[in-house]
Amino acid sequence: MNNILVSLRKIIRNKNTVTIIGIILILVLLYFGYTKTVNSTINPISVPVAKQSIGERHEIGADDITYKSVAAITVGDNVIRNSSELIGKYTNLNVTIPEGSMFYTDWIVEKDKIPGNWIEEIDTKNGYEAYYLSTDVTKTLGNSIIPGSTIDLYMMTTINGQLVYGRLLENIEVLVVHDGSGNDVFANASNPSSPSKIGFAVSHEYYVLLTKAENLSGITLVIAPQGSNVELSGQVNVSSATLRDYIDANTVNLTDEVSASTTEENQ
Repeated sequence: MNNILVSLRKIIRNKNTVTIIGIILILVLLYFGYTKTVNSTINPISVPVAKQSIGERHEIGADDITYKSVAAITVGDNVIRNSSELIGKYTNLNVTIPEGSMFYTDWIVEKDKIPGNWIEEIDTKNGYEAYYLSTDVTKTLGNSIIPGSTIDLYMMTTINGQLVYGRLLENIEVLVVHDGSGNDVFANASNPSSPSKIGFAVSHEYYVLLTKAENLSGITLVIAPQGSNVELSGQVNVSSATLRDYIDANTVNLTDEVSASTTEENQ
């Protein structure tokens, strides 16, 4: 026994032996660490996939989902891994999910977040209403006004023989841009269609004001990016209050019934 202990002491005291043992231990640790990492990436895991092709704005149900095993390395952070995160939600606008495809986070949205459902985004409980403003490519600055843009509305007209303009409303978030058929102008991002209306939310007071302005002869409404300092040569810049007073003085007051009817048409 003493001889064995003496031999061990000699081995431990030998620097070359200790170095070799250390290298062997490191190699063993690297091997097991590498093996564990490889196994964690190539071992199959089960993920939900589309049971059949699913189109845009479709409410996903259990019948739309099946599971398949895929290598863990192919499942990125943007892949949905549990059907509970899918059922009751909707495919996003312009998204078609092929049969057998995994579900990706940017493909799936809550119903009230679908871009095409802009009316549902309006906070009607706090008195906001949907307004649909007539427009065209020129007025939207060559289709540069898109959903999510914040705009100001300027007004041009003639008051007492003087050409005037001014900022009528400001900080309006555009919720939708539709073409003449009521379709999303940007449904095909590479080839947007010609805009006919932009939709946004305003208070009832501003809803009535804009309705009057659009129906009053001699008034032009100009869309401008939020915060723009618009200057029109040969015209006098007047206050928002002056413009509103002019609109009210030259139009018949709209009743709530007429306003409600127009809201219904806009929707």
